Order: sequence, then structure tokens, then C-alpha cells
Amino acid sequence: MAATSTLFDLLGGEISQENGENLYLKRLRSFTRKAACEGKLSLISLFCGGGGLDLGLNMAGFSTKVCSDLSPAFVDSVTVNLPHAKGLQADAMQLSGSKLIELSGTKDIDLMAAGPPCQSFSILGRRGALADPRGKLALKYIDLIAEVKPRAFLFENVPGLLSVNDGKDWKELLAYANSQTGYNLHFARLNATQFGIPQSRERIVLVGFRDRVNFKFPTKATGPLSRELMREMPIGGTPSTHALVEVEGLPNQNIRIHGERVRHRYTLIAPGDRDRIDHTDRISGDRPSGTVLVGSGAGGGRPHIHPEEPRVITVREAARLQSFPDWYIFQGTSTAQYRQVGNAVPPLMAYEVGRAIIAALVGPN
Repeated sequence: MAATSTLFDLLGGEISQENGENLYLKRLRSFTRKAACEGKLSLISLFCGGGGLDLGLNMAGFSTKVCSDLSPAFVDSVTVNLPHAKGLQADAMQLSGSKLIELSGTKDIDLMAAGPPCQSFSILGRRGALADPRGKLALKYIDLIAEVKPRAFLFENVPGLLSVNDGKDWKELLAYANSQTGYNLHFARLNATQFGIPQSRERIVLVGFRDRVNFKFPTKATGPLSRELMREMPIGGTPSTHALVEVEGLPNQNIRIHGERVRHRYTLIAPGDRDRIDHTDRISGDRPSGTVLVGSGAGGGRPHIHPEEPRVITVREAARLQSFPDWYIFQGTSTAQYRQVGNAVPPLMAYEVGRAIIAALVGPN
């Protein structure tokens, strides 16, 4: 790992392109660390997790002033990779708008963005929604928006939020956002596959504007090599194998060693099928993967099984499926790294939403 990190430092955190690589990797490698640090519009990020939302928005043209999360490792991942961001390890329920403005160094905040913990809304969680303490974090986020008064805000979450409690919680959240902020609200259900990302991952995205603007949600990939990628992308989406090549020696590429019985069992599982013992899905390499899961470095929930090898995918491979560039290095333990990747918004999805917000605020770039 030390040698790899040194190489990355020498390259300025960027990977050289090689002839013959697929369009997805070429596009991913065009999003450099340098470009992600040149944004001009101010951003406050809450519940930042591993930084998928921050990274995508910074690549679009925003600049994170403050990123906050309860986990130190999560905050570290953002500030190590986006060193202009000021990290704040804190319980969101204890935050105030005045504190966030003080740390930002300006009252003129262009965007606040957050994805409050989604277990309460997820089909994998208890679906206690707004009655759950974690659900109350969504309301706290709205309160902070009302205090800071940014030009725009972004709220993202799992699609289960639309149906939990027969949709009543979603309507309550919209009504609360409207009453507390008075912002003009827009929401959509987006899937990462729309943007050439080799993973089927749906998110609900709510965007609010302080003033009336002309805003439209993105529907396809834009930016570097987007036309070529969308033109050549198969009908089913970018194949997952396009994300899983050329990973040797990269940061966070630590292969988990399974016992012989597990390896044998995984060998017998066909691509697209599920292991009956640990309920792990095997990726079909010719189509986008299923939603990247949180996983665990010590058992419990597991990431997907590699399409060609009898093992689960690594943190780096999961990050590739999520559209994190290779220079983005996750901090903390193996378990913390898997959690950061599994809970993240795909950066290239956040990038598209960020570009759409900027177009509404300042015009097309």
C-alpha cells in the first residue's frame, strides 16, 4: 500500500490512460483530483459519509466549505481527498446554522446537500420512518436549511421513502420543507444506470431553490466522453465488468481471503444467482451490477460476489461500480471503507444533478 500511495502522490492523484481501455474507465479517469478542487460555488455537506455526494458536486463546480458526519473515518475520507473541505465530526442534532456559517467563513452559501441516514426508509430497515430517531435527522436537516438560507439545497434518499407508511411520511417531509423554508421544490427518482454507471441504484432526489429558477433534472450523462459512452452503451446499461478491470495495485484493493469451503461454494454460483448460505448475489458481468451493498470486513452483510473469481468484490471494485475515480482513497478500517462505499451516492450521478443545479443558479456551463 505504501508504494501505491507514493505512486499516486507522484502522479498528483491521477491515473495515466492506456490504449485499449473501455469508455467507462476512460470517462472515470477524466475526472481528476485537480478538477474536483477548482469549484467556485460554496457547499455545506451534512451526513457526508464517504463523500460520494461531495465528490460529484465538487466535480460539477461546487467547493465544499464544511463536511460533517458522526463518524471520524467518513469525515477523513472527504477531507483527505478534497483537502479544501473543512471536516466537522459531530452529531447533526447538535448542530446549528450559525455554527455551520462560522466554519464556512461566509454567509453566502450556494448549496446545502445531505443524505440523512436511510435505514428508517429502506426496505432493508425497519421502515419506522419519521418516527424513528434516524428519521428525525431528515427534519433536522430541513431546520438547518431554514437557518442557513442557502440559494439551493439537495436532499437524497432511498426510493423506499416514497412508499413507507403509504406515502404519508414523504408527503409530511415535503410539507415540512415547504413550511420551514418556503423554497421551490423539485423531486425525481433517478437510477445510476441512466448516466452510464455500471450499477442499478435508485435514489430519490429533492432539490429546493430559494428563488424561482428554471430547473430540470438530468436524464443522461454529460461532460467528458459522455456522448461516446451513451452512444455505445448497450440497451441494458454499462456492463459491470467495465468497472472491474485494471484494479491491481490500486488503493483499497485488498482482497478478502475466504476459506476453501466458501470459495468452492462461490465457484458453483452462476452469475446473477444468489448464494443460499450468506444470501450474497453474484454479479453478471454483461450487465450493470445490483445495488452495491454496505458489506462488512468481518462477516455480516457482504458485498457482491465477483463475476469471475470465487470471492466478494473489494472496496475498490465496489467504488468503481459506484463511479468513484481511482485516486479517491477511503480511510478507516476495512469495515468502515465498505460502509462508506455502500452508503454513497454514485459520484457521477451527483455530478449530473450538481451541473443541473448550477445551470439553474448561474446558467449553463
